[in-house]
Amino acid sequence: MKNEIKLLALILICFSTLPVNAQDDLSRFVKTQEEIDKNTRHENRVSKKDVFADKKADGPGELVLPKEENCFVINNIILEDDFLQDRKLNKLLSQADGQCVGSEGIRVLATYVQDYIINAGYVTTRVEVPDQDLSTKQLRLRIAAGKINKILITGGNVRQWILPFNQGDILNLRDIEQGLEVLQRIPGVDVKINIAPDEKINYSDIVINMAPGKKWNLRTWMNSWGDKSTGKVLAGVAGYLYNQARMNDIFYTSVSSDASRGDGSYKNVSVYYSVPWGYWDYELFFSNSKTSQGLNIEKYKFNYVGKNRYLSFKGARTFYRDQNKKLSASVELIKRDVAYRLDDIELALQKRDMFNTKLALRYKQNFPGAMLDGALSYQRFVPWLGAKYTPDMASGDVSQQSHIINLDVNYIKLFNIKSLNGYYDMKFSAQYSPDALTLQDQFSIGNRWSVRGFEYSGGLNGNKGFYVQNNVNFATGIPGLEWYAGVDYGQIAGAAKGAYSDNKLMGAATGFKGNIKSFSYDVSLSTPLLYPDELEVDKATASFNVSWQL
Repeated sequence: MKNEIKLLALILICFSTLPVNAQDDLSRFVKTQEEIDKNTRHENRVSKKDVFADKKADGPGELVLPKEENCFVINNIILEDDFLQDRKLNKLLSQADGQCVGSEGIRVLATYVQDYIINAGYVTTRVEVPDQDLSTKQLRLRIAAGKINKILITGGNVRQWILPFNQGDILNLRDIEQGLEVLQRIPGVDVKINIAPDEKINYSDIVINMAPGKKWNLRTWMNSWGDKSTGKVLAGVAGYLYNQARMNDIFYTSVSSDASRGDGSYKNVSVYYSVPWGYWDYELFFSNSKTSQGLNIEKYKFNYVGKNRYLSFKGARTFYRDQNKKLSASVELIKRDVAYRLDDIELALQKRDMFNTKLALRYKQNFPGAMLDGALSYQRFVPWLGAKYTPDMASGDVSQQSHIINLDVNYIKLFNIKSLNGYYDMKFSAQYSPDALTLQDQFSIGNRWSVRGFEYSGGLNGNKGFYVQNNVNFATGIPGLEWYAGVDYGQIAGAAKGAYSDNKLMGAATGFKGNIKSFSYDVSLSTPLLYPDELEVDKATASFNVSWQL
């Protein structure tokens, strides 16, 4: 009789005739497991350093030639051996067309071209004035490209071909900066790159001095980033291996689980590998998680078990950089397998076997006392590698293509007040889709990474929406200790999924974060300010995240 009752409940679920609150619980459980998986990946990430020039070089200004008695009218300036083929430079030089140029004017023109080339990063390239007859009304300037002869690496065991420059290449400071990013992507590595003159004319040597860090790392953590139903407190350990293939590659594997003693449980195993190659960066990531929790339907209690597998491969390339900004593009392939069951019965309508492609552009720029980091991406579903349309895709309830556009922006600004050591940190994220989306692709607000104060409420989700997270951060005067406070706002466009009368959330948070040698900590208190009446929230939520690194 008991099994028949469970089977009847399952049939009700499959035909979507459950009470609304039970359906909302199922959706919340699915999104919560997905968010916890993302939190775990965020906790394990290895931050990479950006390298820009120490100071911004001045761009070319107006070309002003001196007036001289002994001069020749110049109608055309020819750049010999011009490997730049820069239209902007040629347009700037056209300002001299028709002017009378003498010896001082020629020096000004050569210096002007030299400065332009240096600003473009070619710091060892020279501009020469060859012997010529100016009565032809043409001025020839020769560009002597500065090239790389030898690349000398001391103190480090890395393969030279991972660098974005090679022997015989024209030396460019942007390549050196990119190479510095490649070499110091591993934590604890100190790298100095110097340019030394070579015996060969117009050649230089790249001398790289490396003070290598540890070959491995062990990190353990505990935080309150879980969920009430599967365990609020999570604990985990991650082991990192660095430069094992002599390519400055990064590998880690991590295991995490709930540390609570409740009925629910959460477990996650993750593996990550990343390797650079010049202006390219490749990443492979896999995670496998499992949750278990009690689900009450009417007067019956079921064991609701969810399994998520996530596999992604990403290739990114920086295709433009200068003194203070860079632009990169990436292609990512994502495979997701999701399965849920009640006791021993699989829920067919919640099963997912999805494959997505994601294209993205990322822009970073340093300003005086500020930093901007933005990403624009497009994602869609494709039936590759055995992927299948989800049940709601097959029925026509949601889009089979799942076209998704995301915009993410992070802006940091230092306070320009001598007596105030602090900064403003703003994070903005938005999602747009022209169609209805399956649950896994929907946009969510109401967690520690979007609108704080709703960490254990499940938040709101929908096809499109946005949030803005604002923080002010101040040094406390105690070494390594920082105080922060912020107010966040988010909104789901249209009606939020579920039985909610409103689609807006607002919350606030304050806390302290810092580190003591290898020990890091972050403790905070958040509270909801604006939310739908139907959403169950806590008046205040205390959160913590502590970690120790060996």
